[in-house]
Amino acid sequence: MDLEARKYQFIQELVKVEDERVLEKLESILKENQKDWLDELSESEKNEIQIGLDQAEKGEFTSHEDVMKRFSKWH
Repeated sequence: MDLEARKYQFIQELVKVEDERVLEKLESILKENQKDWLDELSESEKNEIQIGLDQAEKGEFTSHEDVMKRFSKWH
């Protein structure tokens, strides 16, 4: 059975579950297996993102519209 078929079969079984404890366990397992892309970044990358966010809050950025105007001659 391929992965997609297994998923579909699992969904069918999940719909039948009546025990809330089972659902809570499944939710917990799914949450544990979800990766947040931010967690996989290096500290340096996280710092660079934070710098950009801080600059944006201070209004220190160039709008998309202005960038598109500046580079329109290459489009």
